Order: sequence, then C-alpha cells, then structure tokens
Amino acid sequence: MNHYVIIDQDLTASIDTSLYKKDNLFIITTIIEKLNEFVSPYSGKNQPFYIVLFIQHEKLQEIDRFLKLKGKEIKNFYYKLIVLCLDQKKDFFRYNKTRRVSSYRNTVISAREFLFVVENSFFVMEEYHLALLHEFHDRQELIDIERDQQELIEIGKALSNEKNLGKLLELILENSRKITGADAGSIFLIETDDDNNQKLVFKHAQTCSLDISYKEFSMPLNKNSIAGYVAVTGERLNFPDVYNLSEDDPVSFNSSFDQENNYRTKSILVVPMKNHIDQIIGVIQLINCKEGAEADEEYNFDKAYAMKLHFPEDFENKVIPFKSRYETLLEAIANQAAITIDNNRMIKQIEQQFEEFVKASVTAIESRDPATSGHSFRVAKMCVEMALAINKEKSEVFKNYNFTPVQIKELEYAALLHDFGKVYIDCGIFQKAKKLFPKDIRFLMLKLDYLYRCTEIQYLEKEKDLRIVSITDKSVENILTALIKEKEEKLEKIKAIKAKIIQLNEPQVFEEDPEKILQSILKEIDECMCLDLEKHKMIIIDDQEQTNLSIKKGSLNLHEREEIESHVIRSYSFVSKIPWPPEFKNIPEITQKHHEKLDGTGYPNKLKGKENIPLQARMIVIADIYDALTASDRPYKRAVPIEKTMAILEMEAEQNKLDKDLVDLIKKHKLYEKI
Repeated sequence: MNHYVIIDQDLTASIDTSLYKKDNLFIITTIIEKLNEFVSPYSGKNQPFYIVLFIQHEKLQEIDRFLKLKGKEIKNFYYKLIVLCLDQKKDFFRYNKTRRVSSYRNTVISAREFLFVVENSFFVMEEYHLALLHEFHDRQELIDIERDQQELIEIGKALSNEKNLGKLLELILENSRKITGADAGSIFLIETDDDNNQKLVFKHAQTCSLDISYKEFSMPLNKNSIAGYVAVTGERLNFPDVYNLSEDDPVSFNSSFDQENNYRTKSILVVPMKNHIDQIIGVIQLINCKEGAEADEEYNFDKAYAMKLHFPEDFENKVIPFKSRYETLLEAIANQAAITIDNNRMIKQIEQQFEEFVKASVTAIESRDPATSGHSFRVAKMCVEMALAINKEKSEVFKNYNFTPVQIKELEYAALLHDFGKVYIDCGIFQKAKKLFPKDIRFLMLKLDYLYRCTEIQYLEKEKDLRIVSITDKSVENILTALIKEKEEKLEKIKAIKAKIIQLNEPQVFEEDPEKILQSILKEIDECMCLDLEKHKMIIIDDQEQTNLSIKKGSLNLHEREEIESHVIRSYSFVSKIPWPPEFKNIPEITQKHHEKLDGTGYPNKLKGKENIPLQARMIVIADIYDALTASDRPYKRAVPIEKTMAILEMEAEQNKLDKDLVDLIKKHKLYEKI
C-alpha cells in the first residue's frame, strides 16, 4: 500500500468519511509520530508513496516542517495538506507558506466533498510523479543520446588510428556494446577461400556474463542463421526475445550455445557491415540489452555494460529490447567499421605487395651475381635483430632508443635496398675474382706463349745458320753451344714470367710491392724481341693490364672500385624517387649513408661522427661487413670464421670506424647465431 489518508482525530466531527470505503484511512492523535511510522519503510527505495493529510490550522507549520525534512531524505515522497480552520477570526493566509496545502476549509467537509478532495489530491500527486518520471527519463535519454554521439566520434577516431585487425575488431565490438549496454556480441566477416567460395567467418566475440574463450570458425554464407541472413540480405534484425520467434519470422534461433553455457539469449540486434561501395563485408551481432534496466536518478551509463547476468531472473528482469534508435546508430558504427576494415585490408595488401616487390627486386639484382646471393636479406635480418636487441637493452647507451614496429620495418626496407644501385653496374665487376678478368688473363697468356714461340723461332733460325756454317767451319761450334744455352735460359725466363704473372693476378697481399714485381717483369720482357706480322715490336703487357696487375689489395683497380662505390649514389637516387609514406621517410638517407664510417674513411661523402651518420646506417654498415666476411666462399675470398670476423669488427670499432656499442651489442646478444 502506498496511498495514505490521515485525519487529525480532533477533526473527526468536522469531516464526513462515510462514503470512503478504502482501508487506507487512518484517524490519529500523534500525527508526527504516526507519519514517521508510515514514511520509514520507504527510506532508500524508489517506489513512490502518497499522503493526503487533514489537519487543524494550528498544527500546519509543525507538520509541514516535518514533512519537508522527510521529503529531502526520501525519494518520491508526495503529500497534500487539507487545512481546517473553523474559527473565522483567525487569519489562515498569514501562515500558509507551503504549496503542499491543496485546500483550506473554514466549514465542515461533507462526505462527497471528502471523497472528491482525496481522489483529486491523489490524482494531482500521481500526475506530478509521472511528469517528473517522464522528465527524468527524457533527460536520461538525451544524456544517453549525447553520450552515444560522443562515443561515435571517439570510435571514429579510435578506428582510424588502429592498424591491427584483431585489435580493431575488439575495439569495434567493445564500443558497440558500451553504447547499447549489450551483455554480449560477436563479429562475423565474409571471406573467400582458395576455391573462390565465400564463407561467413566468426572472428571475434565478447561476453560480460561468461568467462569463456572463443575460437574462430566458418560457416556457409546463407540464410540459415541469423548472422547469415543479415550478411546475405543486408537487412537489420531486432528481436525482443529470440525464443518467441514465430514461423512468420525470416529466421530461427539456434539455442545450442545457451544450453551448453547455461546462458539465455533474449534480445538481439544484428546489422550488416557495408563498405564505401555498399558491399557487405560482415555482420555485427549484439545480445541482451541491459541499458536502462535499472535506471534511476543515479544511473551510471557504464553500469549496464558491466552488469552481469547470473540467474534466470536476471535474464527475465534485467534484459530489455534494444531501442529502435540503436538500429541506425549501430549501422553507423558497422559501416564506419566496415570502411576501416576494408582500408585496413587494402593497406595490408599494399604493404604485402610492396614488400614482395622489394624482395623480388632484390632477388633479381642479386641473381646477377650468384656469389652474393642472399646478401641483402641476411643484412636486413641482422639489422632487425640488432633493433630488437636494442629494445631489450636497459643499459645507459641505448636507454633513449626504442624501435617501433614501423621503424623496424623502415630499417628492414633500407637494408634490403642498400645495394639496389648495383643494378646499374657491370655485373662482371662483381664477379671479378682476380685482378684480370678470365678473358684478359687468357689473352695475356696467349701473348706470352707467342713471345715464347717467337723467341724460340728467332734462336732456331740463328742456330740453323750456325749449323750450316759449322759443316765447313768447326770453330763456330762453341758459338752454337752458347747460343743454345742462351735460348734455353731465355725460354725458361719467359716461363717464369708466366708463373709470376699468374701469381701476381691473385688478389692477395704480397710482401713486395706488386708494382715493383711488374716493373721487373716488363724489363725482362723488353729484353726479348717479339715482332708482330708487320714486323713491329709487339706490346705484351699493355697499360690496362699493368694497371690491374699493380693492384696492391683485392681484385679491383681504382676505376672499378669507384664504380662499385658509386652503387651508393645510385641506390640513393633510386630509393629517393619512391613516394615513401611519412613513416618510411628516412630510407633514402639511411641508404645513402650505409657505407660511411665514423672516422671519415667511408664513402661517398666521408662523413665523420655519430651525429652525422644515423644509427640505422651505422647498423647496416656493420651488418654489411659482417656478411661480406662470413658469407660462403666468393670468387675473390673464402668465408671468414665468426670468431675472426668478430675480431675484425672489434678492431674496426677500436679504430673508430664502426660503432663500438653496436659491435658490443652483437657480441653480447650473440646475434650471429640468429642469422
């Protein structure tokens, strides 16, 4: 009972209650005490209650003061005062300071008047309560709408910043549930298999009231399920209770999940996800709306999102239908999400295509030189491992460095493309195993053979003449013997020259200056008279051959080395023309400086100091040298053991050519074991 009629006992003679037949009428003497008794049970409750009080004029101020205090303590407490003052001489209006006085009487109240006053007072209070309730709900609805709109804006910002598909789906579903107060939800995406058949894939799910893990699964893209129906038709569905679906409804409900998990799916809202070309790419499904189920003046909008449903009565009392306005709101979220997912997929596809293009290009370049095959990939791998090791480091040296996934990818691309400029260089230079190209050394050997035969023939002609003379003149026999001996010495010397040149052609470090050795050879050749068919003196070792055979270290002459070093400029020229996104803007600079050394002995710009050479470029130069040393046998060298390679890197670091901190990092984390 929440309606009370109270009459001061002193007024019983002045009020006729004979027509009032309800049992909520009380005639009392100690009014305040009795009022307190009536009011107390409603303390802390939202249930409204109403009191119509008939009192004497003299008790008005005291009772009204008491009721005002109680009204502040207790919610939804309403009362009306009917004041009787039969003494005509008293001025009632001087004391009537409350709007709760609905009637002032200075005459007795008849039975019909009493009935009217009571019923009218209750009606006025009830209408007032309903008006306040409607006002509250309207205000809550407006606040909720405003909050939903703000959430929609925030969702848009969040979706535009998230690149990971898994996190993106989680974000979409979580925010959809927050806005609608849904207890659970799931996202399905339409995918195409290898046979070009479309399927609906269950990608992500959340449930507030259940602590269970979900596994991805796929099902045929048809109308046999609620999600499938929406995915095929593009129609949104909003059911107050899926257990009440009839044969006229377009879908039926599968209750197997509820049975297996002791759950009760009730209200459900399902909308399609459409991209910018109105193509359906998936479905968002929300289950069991709880928003507004326990609405009051202290209602917290996140309360519905966090409220858990444990018992059958919870599903019965706390789950309500999804509001119709949530249909369009969720569609807006779904479409926004669809565009973001589509963009995400396209970005991933472009990234994969670009990465495959880069790798294919690098593979094509390296195929020109089988000896260095895989070099760029190994250098990139070493650089990535260095970046990951730096991220793990807690030392003072690297405390201010942390490579993000995007920065690691930037470093990897720069390392993959660092030798791209070699595509412009004659691949023969890369394959030059010795100081002279194979065809050049063969040609030189042929010339020396020609010198040998030419010298031999010259001596044989002289020998023939002497033998003819010796028939008649025995005195020339000594001359003939000396000539034969000279011939043999000369021919042996030519053989020795061939051996020296073959040795000199090796790209090794000689104890004696190769140029001095070559000058000695030239002098010996000059002592031999070798004529061509036109009887001109033949040049056995030309200027180009002399230049190459004089190389002190390696197999490349100065021009060839400059040509090789020009690959840096060519690589920079190539990569700087690529319209890199902002996150990869440093690739051209890294590529340009990947052969610079801290002491200024690098190339092409002889830069000095860490401040002029980016960390990424310092990483690539170390990885480049490491792989050049340890790589499988190349035409001009054999593979160097890891221990000796690390010793060489450490020596270069001590000489301030390489970054010592990075060399120490490789050694500390044994990064060479990961390559």
